[in-house]
Amino acid sequence: MAKQTERLEIRVTVDELKTLDAYCQMVDLNRSDVLRECIQSLKNKTKRMSSKV
Repeated sequence: MAKQTERLEIRVTVDELKTLDAYCQMVDLNRSDVLRECIQSLKNKTKRMSSKV
């Protein structure tokens, strides 16, 4: 079964977009994949922080 997805739209500055695009090019991933990795790292960080409480 396919994963359900949601659409996310964010506003960023020109400088932030340049930074994102530069990183995407360095790691050979698209914007969506990079942002998914960032969200996953937040999920992992949240788990670690909640286990310390």
